[in-house]
Order: sequence, then structure tokens, then C-alpha cells
Amino acid sequence: MKLVYIPDTQVKKGVPIDHLLAAGKYIVKHKPDVVVVAGDWWDMPSCNLYATQMEIEGKRVIEDIEAGKEAMHLFMSPLTKYNARMRKNAKKQYKPRLVFTTGNHDPEVRLPRLVESNPILEGLEIDDTRAFLEDYGFEVYKFLEVVNIEGIRFSHYHVNPHSAKKGPLGGAIDTMLKNAGFSFIQGHCQGLKMGKHYLADGTRRLGIVAGSFYQHDEDFMGIQGNEHWQGIIHLNEVADGGADVCEISLKYLMEKYL
Repeated sequence: MKLVYIPDTQVKKGVPIDHLLAAGKYIVKHKPDVVVVAGDWWDMPSCNLYATQMEIEGKRVIEDIEAGKEAMHLFMSPLTKYNARMRKNAKKQYKPRLVFTTGNHDPEVRLPRLVESNPILEGLEIDDTRAFLEDYGFEVYKFLEVVNIEGIRFSHYHVNPHSAKKGPLGGAIDTMLKNAGFSFIQGHCQGLKMGKHYLADGTRRLGIVAGSFYQHDEDFMGIQGNEHWQGIIHLNEVADGGADVCEISLKYLMEKYL
């Protein structure tokens, strides 16, 4: 099995998104069996309850939602065009399994939280993003719901089962693997952490944290905080909780596929 993992894209109005077209072209060329989108595809800055009124001045919920949809259209366009060219030959149609693990920034999470803080909005139906993704063929999993693919557990992030408050797994990747006790891949945190454990009985455990696939800087990261790895992850020979891992950098994608 081949699998491509798309980390958090944090799409919002005004940020460049052409790297998503490059990723879409990469997927069509390499044809993985499964594509997993980490979540936090949308950023939804208009719903940031921790932002000041000055920081959200001029932002609009509808514009935030539409920005993410536009980006998804661009990302999926190479696959759509490929299958349109192959429509007369069903055997050449490429239909990978598409998985979306909802993140804490996505509308399905941020909009209900906005309503909780502003009950006057209760009853307004403005979030159709789940149906939008399902129309593209995605299996959409709820925030923190886990999907197991060949022994590797995917979620936007995983909680530490040893934490009394069930906080997120954290620390060095070896610590995360030890505390989790299973193979996992998640987004949520910027940059890239990766590790493998091989147990005496032949069990393989793989841990990957990859939470940044975007070109823009995030203001909350500060001046030095934005200098981290950005890209996608390609897994080959996915089976029994293990895989061969290939890092595909944002720079490589932009140079090779645009």
C-alpha cells in the first residue's frame, strides 16, 4: 500500500495556495492507494475566540469557509481532470481512498464553539463543509476520532492515554511512541518529528508528527518560529503498523510540479 499524508494547510483568505495544486499533481503522478488529509485545512481566523477584536476586524466567517473550499477545488483539480480524460476507460480511472481527519480549526469544530460563546447565532446553518468534502469522496472523521489504516492510527492529534486530563501526546518522538504504545501519524503541531521502534517480537511502531503544509507565516509563531519543515509525507509498503517514509518538501513540490 502507498499512502500520501497532507499536513495542516491552515487556509485563509489572501494566503498563497498554489502549492496545493502541486500536491494534487504529485498525487496523480504517484497514485497512492490512500490520501489522508490531517485536518485544519481551514484556518477560520474569524472564529478565533482567543484573538482580540483588532485581530479579527474585517474578517468574515463566510469568506473563511469559501477560502478553504477554493483551496480544496485546486487541490482536487488534477485528479478531477485526470479522471475526465480517462472517462472512456474505467480501468484507468484513479479513485484513491480519501480520508479527512477533522482538526480543531476546521468549521465543524470552530463554528459550534463560536455559537456556544454567542448564543444569538444558534440555529444558523452556515457550515456545509462536511457535505462538501463528502461530495469529493472523502471519509470525514470527527475531531479526535481515530481511523486505523494498516495498523497506523490517524487523527488530527492523539491524546496521551497516561495523562489524567487526556492531554495531547507531547515531547520527543521517542517519548510519544512510548506513551502511545501504537503506530500513529498526526498533524496539529508545526514542523516534523518522526521515529521508529522495533520490538523484540518483530512489532514495528512508527510515529510521525507533521503539521505544516503552507507557504505563509503564522503571526502567533513569532519571528523565529516559522522556520520549520513544511511539506507532505509519502509512505510506501504500509503494513502492520510500519512503512517506508519519504519526506516531500514544499520547496521540491513547488519546483517539480508547478
